[in-house]
Amino acid sequence: MSRRLILGSLALLLLSSSAFGQRLANWTEGNGELGLGYPVPIPVDTPLPFDGFRTYAGLHSRHQDLMLQSDRVSGEVVGQSRNGREIWAYRLAASGDRTPEGLPRSAVFYTGGIHAREWQSPEVVTGLMERLVAGQGDHFLTDFVADHVNVVVLPVMNIDGFLQTQANPSRNWLETDNRNPQFWPRDGRMRRKNLRGTDGDFFTTGDHLAGVDLNRNNPPFWPGPPETGIQDDLTWRGPSAQSEPEIQAMLAAAGLAPADRLRFFADMHSYTSVFFSVHTSNLRRNAIQSRLFSTLSNHHAALPGNRVYVDSVSSIDVGIGTTSEYFGQLYQIPSATWEIEPGENGAVDYGGFGNNGHDGFILPESEIRRVRENLAETMLVAAYHMADPPHVAMAEVVDVATGAVVWSAHWDDAENEMRDFVNQSLAPLVPGRAYELWMAFSKPMRWRENGQVVPFPGRSASSINLNLWIESGNDVIAADFGPPEWLDQAGGAPNGYHRYRDDAFRIAFTISDAPETLAQIDEINAGEDGIHFTVLTSDLTGNLLDANPATRARWEDGAWADYDSASGSLDSGGADRSLELDLRVAAGDPGTEAVRGVHSAMWIDPDRGGEGWVIEVLPDGQAVGYWFTYDEEGHPRWLLGQGPVVANQIRFENLLAPVGGRFGPGFDPDEVELLPAGSARLVFSDCEQGWFDYRAFGQTQRLPLNRLTRGLGLDCGPSDVPPPDRAVQNGSWFDPDHAGEGYTVQWLDNGQVLVMWFSYDATGQQYWMLGQGESQAGDDRILLDNVLSARGARFGRAFDPQEVELFDWGSIEMQLGCETGSASYQSLLPEFGSGDFELLRLSYIDGLTTCPPGN
Repeated sequence: MSRRLILGSLALLLLSSSAFGQRLANWTEGNGELGLGYPVPIPVDTPLPFDGFRTYAGLHSRHQDLMLQSDRVSGEVVGQSRNGREIWAYRLAASGDRTPEGLPRSAVFYTGGIHAREWQSPEVVTGLMERLVAGQGDHFLTDFVADHVNVVVLPVMNIDGFLQTQANPSRNWLETDNRNPQFWPRDGRMRRKNLRGTDGDFFTTGDHLAGVDLNRNNPPFWPGPPETGIQDDLTWRGPSAQSEPEIQAMLAAAGLAPADRLRFFADMHSYTSVFFSVHTSNLRRNAIQSRLFSTLSNHHAALPGNRVYVDSVSSIDVGIGTTSEYFGQLYQIPSATWEIEPGENGAVDYGGFGNNGHDGFILPESEIRRVRENLAETMLVAAYHMADPPHVAMAEVVDVATGAVVWSAHWDDAENEMRDFVNQSLAPLVPGRAYELWMAFSKPMRWRENGQVVPFPGRSASSINLNLWIESGNDVIAADFGPPEWLDQAGGAPNGYHRYRDDAFRIAFTISDAPETLAQIDEINAGEDGIHFTVLTSDLTGNLLDANPATRARWEDGAWADYDSASGSLDSGGADRSLELDLRVAAGDPGTEAVRGVHSAMWIDPDRGGEGWVIEVLPDGQAVGYWFTYDEEGHPRWLLGQGPVVANQIRFENLLAPVGGRFGPGFDPDEVELLPAGSARLVFSDCEQGWFDYRAFGQTQRLPLNRLTRGLGLDCGPSDVPPPDRAVQNGSWFDPDHAGEGYTVQWLDNGQVLVMWFSYDATGQQYWMLGQGESQAGDDRILLDNVLSARGARFGRAFDPQEVELFDWGSIEMQLGCETGSASYQSLLPEFGSGDFELLRLSYIDGLTTCPPGN
């Protein structure tokens, strides 16, 4: 044995037999005083999850990597530890700060690592981050939470103490604790507190009992029980409430939510598998919280390992200074100290010896992957549950025989606490006729395993029931409904989900045409009561529908506001009766006007001047649509769709965003890339108006459409007058050497021509121009001497017509025949310059397909 090793051994011997009686003790795999019965976990310096525990450096590296991998992860330094180490917090959510409906997001907050020895805690909080990033793009639970909830995490609060435990993964001191010196190991692997008043050196014997229990340092119940006033005690509360820099960092992290939008808080601890839930004098809040923890407990028990978490209810307005008490009392939200497994038997749960109760803080390495992944899901479910109660968002009825939309309704979210109900009846419903109802909700509603709808883990078989009927007042109208088909494919109505997988269903139905039903319908229509669908169901975690979507359910003063039920009970929901129908016995022709060539025009939402659609209905039952709009930064954007005409609908299942072409003589068609952007559907109520639904760039929306232009030779009513010769030029035109950009031409009924040019700028970004002109006297040239472009507005719900800036771009001259033509341009903007094209026709308009003689 070397001299250095001998001296080191003597030093350890002296330390373990000091005047204070303290002695060094080690956790071991074998049986003994601190025997575990399984290998002592040793942290590994890796960022990736594995069957074991990561070092703090590995965990921090993982957090930073996730922030680089995903645009849903943002982070910042929110404070410093007692020893000056940076404390990071992260927010996980979709970009922006609004839901797809345009409303402020709610928030949940998870903290980890407040007690240094509880290694499970930082792992499961990190696991939640990993789950949210890995699930990005699932169009289901993860995407819903990211769209509607700001998930804020502070993975390691007590960094100083955590590092000391990891530097001493097996050793600690015995016979030194002020309460139970022989049985309670302190410092090293069993350090709980921060490092206030210590030098952080495990072998410095005079200060290893120092430090503040960060989970006793919080109002409103600081200073807490008497023992927390003893500085050497395991639970010393600190010199004043929120005195510690780690707690100040937690408060700063809450600001990322922001704090006034919080709906749930949990401080992740170990061990005992318990929710130490905070109960306040707000009884409604307490009841909502109890239902939440019951839901989480049932769900977690159904996951691999079947671990049961118990809700341990505190006395009302009594506490000991915990973080969960602070958030529960101040913000009146469900809040808990969430104790991770094992249960109260500690290591015995995994076949351990159970020689010392502190072994529960040392989870076997073989268990942490399951614990991490299961709790990440359950923590995600908590965010889903508190995001908002479900409500009916949209519904429509299709006539099976014709494929036409005959009725449609939706709730349009406004900035305030109300929603606007938009009900569009295109044709009355008729008894005895076959229909299909499509209905969508505000969140994913059903769970699948192996492709089949099954109860959400932890819920009963009856939880997937859906009750649907037609009624007026208290009278049910006889109708035959088939089984509901929940939809997990994109596309929107009538065959796909709305925003998320299984947020919508479709169901076949026929209203009875029995004589007594016909008489009942006539009697109802003669009175003042309306007829409506009634639907009763619940979301994944058991929240019933908001019975009145007109008043937006929201968290307010520690309970749900305007979460309505038919019975008037609070915070529970019920059946929705908002979907009013036009049902008649003698309705005449139940059909609707089909889409045809006359619908080829420019269509706009009158409240959104500066964007719109150019629609071309083709002779083969197809249609082409060009949506000219703006991106999220206010630059021009255009989307292209081609799809079938189905009765009174045009369906663009795949909207494309062409990018990459560079304007001018250097244009290369091979550089053009058609990026998938979403889907859209246009529904026309008649020749003059309709609406369109879209799903694109993370948003969904329904907007009205009004006709802006009327094409030459295209009449809404019957006409025996042949179209003028030039009307056949209506359609799309392009230069084959510039495939990927082109023009749409519309000769209007006033003799003028409207041209849109869909192209790119010099950097490959999308660009569009618009010009209106007329043919020149004595020849067939078309002169557009005031071509405009636009910028400034934002895409989707952020669109504001006041932000649209129209500006002069230049001029275009065209000369068109029936199949070929030419175009030249002169821009006022130097980056565009001048040039010319040789054009070919790309599309014909239905009803305008015959070239005049000589063309």
